[in-house]
Amino acid sequence: MLLHIDVVDGDTFTRDEDGLEFMSLDEACAAVVALLPELAREAVHGPRRRAAMLRERERIIAAEIRDPAGAVLFRTRLRLDMEWSAPQR
Repeated sequence: MLLHIDVVDGDTFTRDEDGLEFMSLDEACAAVVALLPELAREAVHGPRRRAAMLRERERIIAAEIRDPAGAVLFRTRLRLDMEWSAPQR
């Protein structure tokens, strides 16, 4: 089955125009849930990205699965909360 996976990382939205073939919706959901930690690792890779991320209080990375007609079949998100115990310099 052809499904589209859209991703939101902070303020960046990436729409999947091409789609991917999956054997089932369950397979697609498992793939999307496994994708979020990888996207989080990419978000903190490199000193500039890491420094920018640490200035935030939270970071949300989300994904949704759409069918070819555009109906959202599944949503998942990963949220990273950052709380400082002392004032930032």
